[in-house]
Amino acid sequence: MIFLDRSLPRSVARALRMVRNDVIWLEDWPAFDENTPDIVWLERAGQEGWIVVTRDKRIRTRPHERSALLRYGVGCFVLAQNRNLTRWEYLKLLTATLDHMETLFDTTPRPFIFAVYSDGSIRHVRLK
Repeated sequence: MIFLDRSLPRSVARALRMVRNDVIWLEDWPAFDENTPDIVWLERAGQEGWIVVTRDKRIRTRPHERSALLRYGVGCFVLAQNRNLTRWEYLKLLTATLDHMETLFDTTPRPFIFAVYSDGSIRHVRLK
C-alpha cells in the first residue's frame, strides 16, 4: 500500500488511484481525519507495512515523529524540492519514481527515509 499524507494534494492521490488500487490519501482512510496527528498515522503505516510518501522534510527532526518512524519501522519517502510543485509535476514525479521507491522499500531494512528529488534521483537520508 502507498500512503500519501495530507502534504500532497488529494487530487494527486486520486489520479494515482485511477491506475493503481493500492494508493491511500490520509483523509480517505476511514480511521483518519484532518486532525489525525502524524504519530497516529505513522504508527499505522509502520504496523501495516505501508510505503509512506510525504513532502514534510522535517518529519525526521520533530522528536515525536522521529520516534514514531523509529519505533514502528516506517519506510518513508520525502519529496524534497526547493519549491512547491504543481499537481501535474507531483504526479509526473511520483509516476516516474514509484517503481524505484517500491524496490527500495522491499530491499531496505526499515526504518528509513529517502529523499526524492525533482530530477527523479533518490538519496538515503540519515535517520538515526
